[in-house]
Amino acid sequence: MVSRTGLDKISRAAVKTGRVGRVLVGAAVIVWLSVVLVSYYIIHKPFSIENALALANVFGDALVVGMLTCLAFALGHRLLRGWEFDSPLEASVLWLGMGLGAVGLIVFALGLVEIVNTWVYWGLLAASLLLLRKDVRAVWQTVRVISLPRASRSEKAIALFCLLAFAITFLFALTPPCGWDGLQYHLIIPKLLLAQGRIVPPPDNPSLNFPSLVEMLFLAGMVLKDDGATQLLHWIFLPLTLGAILVFARRYFSWRVGWLAAALFCAVPTVVLLATWAYNDLALTFYTFSAFLLTLRARETNQPRDFILAGILCGLAFGEKYTAILVPLALALVVVGGGVASQENGNGTPRPNRAALKSAALLLVSATVMSAPWIIRNSIFVGNPIYPFAFGGLYWDSFRSAWYSRFGSGLLQRPVELLIVPWTMTVQGTQSDLFQGTLGPLLLALLPLNLIPVRPSNARPAPTRAMWYFAAVLYATWLLGVAQSNLLWQSRLLFPAFPLFALLAALGVERLSSLDLPQFSLRRFGMLVIALVLALTAASYSIAFATDSALGYLFGTVSRQQYLAQHLGSHYEIAQWVNANLPADARVLFLWEPRTYYFNRDTEADAMLDRFVHLRYLYHDAPTIASELARAGYTHVLLYREGLDNILQTGFDPITDQDVTTLRDFVNDYLTSVYGASSLGLVTRNGRYGLERASQEPYAVYRINVP
Repeated sequence: MVSRTGLDKISRAAVKTGRVGRVLVGAAVIVWLSVVLVSYYIIHKPFSIENALALANVFGDALVVGMLTCLAFALGHRLLRGWEFDSPLEASVLWLGMGLGAVGLIVFALGLVEIVNTWVYWGLLAASLLLLRKDVRAVWQTVRVISLPRASRSEKAIALFCLLAFAITFLFALTPPCGWDGLQYHLIIPKLLLAQGRIVPPPDNPSLNFPSLVEMLFLAGMVLKDDGATQLLHWIFLPLTLGAILVFARRYFSWRVGWLAAALFCAVPTVVLLATWAYNDLALTFYTFSAFLLTLRARETNQPRDFILAGILCGLAFGEKYTAILVPLALALVVVGGGVASQENGNGTPRPNRAALKSAALLLVSATVMSAPWIIRNSIFVGNPIYPFAFGGLYWDSFRSAWYSRFGSGLLQRPVELLIVPWTMTVQGTQSDLFQGTLGPLLLALLPLNLIPVRPSNARPAPTRAMWYFAAVLYATWLLGVAQSNLLWQSRLLFPAFPLFALLAALGVERLSSLDLPQFSLRRFGMLVIALVLALTAASYSIAFATDSALGYLFGTVSRQQYLAQHLGSHYEIAQWVNANLPADARVLFLWEPRTYYFNRDTEADAMLDRFVHLRYLYHDAPTIASELARAGYTHVLLYREGLDNILQTGFDPITDQDVTTLRDFVNDYLTSVYGASSLGLVTRNGRYGLERASQEPYAVYRINVP
């Protein structure tokens, strides 16, 4: 008989043998599966190397933007650690907005001291995130608890519409830059900085002297990786602006008003389109609206630091466009008007109290300080703090001042058309033509609903009067430009007022409830109309994305070159030809073509489309023009024939017959064709000058020949 101990030993040995067997069988299964799968996918590849590289490239762009966003959040948290906010959403929006401004100013300072280096930037980024790790942790803890209540089904549907707009614009923003102004100057500023290694006086392009806060963010993205991050850096300001709208509505109205206003803002097609381009319009919109929000908050808290913060945001708005110069002035009046004392002066009229005047002064001083970098830069480089306006400066003269302002070409002499501009730019305006924007019907349709009278409530008083006042200032300023010059017929210059328009339109919808009848709800009918428009808008956004090659680019089935060729057409074709065929030391003067971003030779843009006309103003005739260009070092001329033909046929620019004939003599006698049409091909069409075969031969490149 076998003892008990012996049985135990046998049992353990059997268990051990069984375990080894299972391990061996399991290993064999793993090996078999691996061999089959690897062998199969060696032949049947699920994706190509190109697909993987494209996805990695897009992921790299998003990673760079994500790290810069993280740094901006942390910087904003550190800078505003002394402020208290009403909600995690309000804190997050202002932290990120302030942080992005801080990053832009830091990059500007680095450029001044000649620090424009990829390794240095990556080192600074890593070191900054390490030093601010506690701020990063605090921001994450705040962001993760953001709550956006959506009580009703309509609010959930509206939130889904906003999410769709976010998703589509996010994907479009990851494609190569194609926006006109981006290729003219928004991306030229960082491109020149990268080439020079420091901030230097710019070439003859007035736009390069505009305030450049967002362009400094673009520079950071381009130094860390490439231009793939630039459009996404502008896109960030779309969710930031919507966040500010929700914060404002939550503070003064309701979440329902906030969601509806957010959807109305996203239902403006040109707003959504610009979010995908390397522009600065949404940054200007965000900083302007958040400055207004902080000004109202400061009026309530009466804390000096809140007025300072409002002024800082005004200064960051100025860092986007000169037009923001009126923002702090208008907000100072909001502060003074909100601080009117109950006592009267000797004439029986109310007077502002001293505290309100001091608060307004704080706002103005802080705005001035934050605007100073751009004012000082221009004063040093071009001799005019707000170049090229008012004081002239480098490259500037009376001819260019008149050409740039085009005073008298606006609607001032057509008062009826000026009065109905909101109707015209909404109903007839398109992105490619009148007012250069497609606005959708909802803002125009809903804003008048604010005229519906409602009973006063006992709730917290809403700042509707201040909202209307500030929106009116922004609109009046824009309308003054429309009245003065047709060059300012651009609806996007009014975008800083659109968050207020969206909120006021949403409030108008709320007022419909006062007209409801037992048999019919006017507010419900209004919401059905809004739902229909949002559905149509969502469909148009989706179709635009589906018919574009954006997904092909993101997944590598469409190359960067193919994507740019599809979207830029002949412009990208001529850029590739110039880069491949002109000598490395060529210096090319552009005529009637302001976009130079994709050209890798020394090029000078025709930024105001006045280059040749200005040359004729200075030198009068073709031989003198040719000799002066040669003396200045130009070797070639690039003529955008299709652009010139369009200008001549529409009569948009004041080009005289003598200008045209001098151009013909210049081309025929002093230029040798190296690409495209050999002669100007001047013809008469529709009673105006035009160029023969302009659409078939849109570009021509010539070598300058001077005896």
